Amino acid sequence: MMRGIGSVLSTAAVVAILLLLPVAAPALNFTDITDAAGVGDRGHGKGVAFADIDNDGDYDLYVSNKGGENVLYRNEGGGSFVVVPQSAGNRIADSGFSMGSCFADIDNDGDQDLYIVKGGRYEIEANRLLLNENGRFVDVTDRAGVGSKAFTYSAAFADVDNDGYLDLYLANYGVGAANILYRNNGDGTFTDVTSQAGVGDRSWSWSAVFSDVNGDGYQDLYVVNGRYPAGEQNHLYVNNGDGTFRDASVESGTNDGNWSLGAAFADVDNDRDFDLFVSNYVGPNKLYLNDGTGVFTDASEESGLADEGWGKGPSFGDVDNDGDLDLYEGDCKLANKLYLNDGTGVFTDVADSIPVLKNETVRTKGTAFADIDNDGDLDLYVVNWGVSNRLYRNEQNDGNFLKVRLKGTVSNADAVGAKVMVVKGGQLIGFQEVKTLTGFCSQAPLELHFGLPGPGVYTIQVQFPSGLTATGSYQSGQSVVIVEGG
Repeated sequence: MMRGIGSVLSTAAVVAILLLLPVAAPALNFTDITDAAGVGDRGHGKGVAFADIDNDGDYDLYVSNKGGENVLYRNEGGGSFVVVPQSAGNRIADSGFSMGSCFADIDNDGDQDLYIVKGGRYEIEANRLLLNENGRFVDVTDRAGVGSKAFTYSAAFADVDNDGYLDLYLANYGVGAANILYRNNGDGTFTDVTSQAGVGDRSWSWSAVFSDVNGDGYQDLYVVNGRYPAGEQNHLYVNNGDGTFRDASVESGTNDGNWSLGAAFADVDNDRDFDLFVSNYVGPNKLYLNDGTGVFTDASEESGLADEGWGKGPSFGDVDNDGDLDLYEGDCKLANKLYLNDGTGVFTDVADSIPVLKNETVRTKGTAFADIDNDGDLDLYVVNWGVSNRLYRNEQNDGNFLKVRLKGTVSNADAVGAKVMVVKGGQLIGFQEVKTLTGFCSQAPLELHFGLPGPGVYTIQVQFPSGLTATGSYQSGQSVVIVEGG
């Protein structure tokens, strides 16, 4: 039987309309792969640090334990890990009260060295600096001059003077314990420049994070403090660019006086500056929005992030590849939360729909996102106290991403402090900064992961700490390596 032309046109119109409809994004989901991956350490975990220790393109994992041996897991590819044993001349499985240990290329030789933070359980204990020599970690602490015996809770690397070498800051805990800034001399040794720099905070410090909060090209420093039950003020030290810092805590509006444990900088509202999230153990968590000059406004309530649990381990990452940064918040008493960003800096907790992520009644410490299987989405590692740590695989798998690794030549080799923008059609898709320690005793990979609103060609713009820039266009769904001056 012959169909009428009207019927044919209706069918064609329906097909055309269907082709124009947006494809529904896959439902966000995570799978617990801890046992299969072999990373369920059951120590008294504190810290997590991701780094590519063998330069094979995937991210290895270091767990710091407060009592018992630390563990280095080598990623064998695809998210399968094996334990790297301690051997002669290799101090990798250091025992003791370890907290926020941190990787960095301190000698610019192209591999990741490790600073192990010790909690000072015994007087003779000291923090340790291990130099990576072809995958063997050699103790060079004494020669380097960074064997502090303070009760250090976490350490962070940043090039505070933009001389091409990563300096080291220690957040120290206890009555009258001053924090320490070590300047990297570029010859394998460090000098204590705390007094000259003016950053010897004597509060009870738990962590410290760097970011360029005012856009002047120098790394500023936020120190997270807290003492039960009254709390203590956190401090923002703005880098003057001449080797000194000034305390801008009050004028910046970031002098949170609760008992804070962790903090993270991220551009949550895509306005080209770095906002600040503070996890509070006592008192509500805080989100401070940056106006671009280093002055912040408390937006905790309207953002949906003013939770009053026992906040501890915050990590930012675009878990659903939609072009904005989401937040996972470790809680030390109740349940962890996963907040999705609507793109304007307003967040909604969706952990109830992915209950495997909640770790209810478990004392979570450090947390970190990393693409451990190189499939283009951010997986999640959670450090727990006294029970097995957990690794969750992200099942997004939509190809809407760009991953950016930077290699400094004039700047430090890790390009720590570099700023990266992803743009399409004149619209900012994402703005991130290369950093070492973040959150609570946690380090994400130095590689920057950008979720994208869809497939296509995007422009990547890089500003290195030296001031050199790079720009290029790239198809979505790939990893990009950009060399300074190349």
